Amino acid sequence: MPTWVLQALSAVRKVPWRRVIAAIVWLNTTGREYWNRLTPDERREVRDLAVKSRGSRSNLTGAEQDRLVALFLKIRRGPDGTGGTAAASG
Repeated sequence: MPTWVLQALSAVRKVPWRRVIAAIVWLNTTGREYWNRLTPDERREVRDLAVKSRGSRSNLTGAEQDRLVALFLKIRRGPDGTGGTAAASG
């Protein structure tokens, strides 16, 4: 068997699969609730800014960086600013 195949198999065994699965479950449940705190237009804006940044903040203008921070704060705090969801507060 080629060396690279053996190395790949060894690497797969080292992955903490329980943590990976736990992260997927969290993203699919609680993470979705956080993401849905944004409007569809805001979610599109986050995606567009993330693509434009290519993983580096310096690829965004100061205004774009500020807007991204504001959107992430909205995700974190919720639409009512308290950290809860709109449905829970109404």
